[in-house]
Amino acid sequence: MRRKLLFYFIMLLTVHAVYSQSCNCDVTLTGLKTTSLNIILASQVNYSPGDTICIPAGNYAGFRFFDFEGTTTAPVTFINCGGKVEITEHQYTGIAFKRSKHIRITGTGDSSLVYGIHIKEVSNGGSVGIGIEDLSSDFEIDHVEIENTGFAGIMAKTDPSCSNPNTWRSNGYVLKNLNIHENFIHDTGAEGIYVGYTGGYKVNSNRSCNGVPIFGHWLEDVDIHNNVIEDTKWDGIQLNLVRQNGKIRNNYIYNSGTEDVFAQNFAMSIGGGVYDVFNNYIETPITGVGQGMQFISAESGTKVYNNVIVRPKFHGIFMHNRHEFDDINTGYFVLNNTIIEPEDSGVFYNTVITITEDLAKKFTTQENVKTYMVNNLVVDPGSDHASGNTWKGDQESYFDFNKRITRDSTLSRIFSNITTRQMDTLGLSDITNNYFSPADQSSDLVDSGSDVSAYGVTFDLNDDLRPFGNGFDVGAYELEYISIPIQDPNDPIILAPNPADTYFIITNEHFKNSAKLTIMEFNTGLIIYDGKYKIGTEFNIDELDSGLYILTLWTRGETYVRQLIVQ
Repeated sequence: MRRKLLFYFIMLLTVHAVYSQSCNCDVTLTGLKTTSLNIILASQVNYSPGDTICIPAGNYAGFRFFDFEGTTTAPVTFINCGGKVEITEHQYTGIAFKRSKHIRITGTGDSSLVYGIHIKEVSNGGSVGIGIEDLSSDFEIDHVEIENTGFAGIMAKTDPSCSNPNTWRSNGYVLKNLNIHENFIHDTGAEGIYVGYTGGYKVNSNRSCNGVPIFGHWLEDVDIHNNVIEDTKWDGIQLNLVRQNGKIRNNYIYNSGTEDVFAQNFAMSIGGGVYDVFNNYIETPITGVGQGMQFISAESGTKVYNNVIVRPKFHGIFMHNRHEFDDINTGYFVLNNTIIEPEDSGVFYNTVITITEDLAKKFTTQENVKTYMVNNLVVDPGSDHASGNTWKGDQESYFDFNKRITRDSTLSRIFSNITTRQMDTLGLSDITNNYFSPADQSSDLVDSGSDVSAYGVTFDLNDDLRPFGNGFDVGAYELEYISIPIQDPNDPIILAPNPADTYFIITNEHFKNSAKLTIMEFNTGLIIYDGKYKIGTEFNIDELDSGLYILTLWTRGETYVRQLIVQ
């Protein structure tokens, strides 16, 4: 169960160091301060690209690193050594890198710790846990715990500044190759992860110098994955301006937007680029606090799939293309998501242009852009358009639009979804524990979807292959099961009855001697029986629980595998 695995992952935080491994240090930082900021210049450290720079275990004030550079093939690694590095900073950012490139920050220096670097507190109102700043690029951040921040947990961007033209998009700076993974970020004063300048996607720059608009820099190749983000006052993840290969995947986001600041209370707020957003689990424990996903002017080809969104405020997925799509033949792909009890609708789609250089297009719709919504499960939305006196009906409670013309032009591309207000009729695994996969083959979700492999959806939220059975399952999960083989008339092995209640018999027309038999419980992998079996005799299964079992029979050098359903 995904949630249990995640909670187990978090529980590892309580493990205490019992030994420290060799950290392979090329350089060890010494003389570090515990009460005032540590300012470390690359020119004062004798290092080379590819080196590992160790921070000894201990309690420190913040760190500010200037001008460190590795290379694409030989990054410089900053790592804890000898135990946990803990940082408490009351004025500045916990760890800041300025004018630096090809750097890895990792808390993997002690194998007994999950998060070997722990930023315990950065109490100044505008400070962040880790900041990638001042034209820095090519960073990896992993296995760090961050909490109690004045502002964001991790922030990576360089805002355009009138005093430094190098920060302007027009002058070519691009933040590339940002890999943020396997961090635990919680109890932040604003966003959990904040990457890219907000606004200034295409037309309105949000900033000008002497009357001349300036734009924030682009990003390329950003991968935010496998992070645990909890209890953020603002957005869980905010990502903007990734013009190439932006990914947000396999993250667990719980209780985001707790301060309920308008437009800052999403689990994810994504804009001004092209993205793949998949395999994320988002849960809001209390309805009415914390929205789901927001897409503002994401570009053509953005894909949103295999995500679970539980009890979001407003809509599960809110898409607003304020700018013109860059390709009118390709819009969004919203595929195989599971959205449970949204306060409003499951998905809301708004294509009205509000920001454009062509005033004739302002406030017009982009209804002909080909957006697809396929194989999604939406359960019990708060909207009830069927009872209203508008053009909207019950279906708009699940997939909603701001304009009727957009809905009408998109209807042909909304298919193979399951929408219901009766969750308990779907055959889900464990509703009580918020696990919404199909319980078994009888679930309405199984084999009910359309083939979306052409859009890259060939796996599910648990990274299991799609499709597993006769077709794609609806929602974020694909049921794994072993299909009952069709009995070939020429097959010498016959298992009957199947399904069985109290016994089964395996027959073979060619011989009646003993064979070796194992019986495995499918869900647990537990071997129930491993011994001899005489062909053609009853095998008692009175004491077996109902469920799926795998029988393996060895006889005369041949192996036969059969599935048995016990009622």
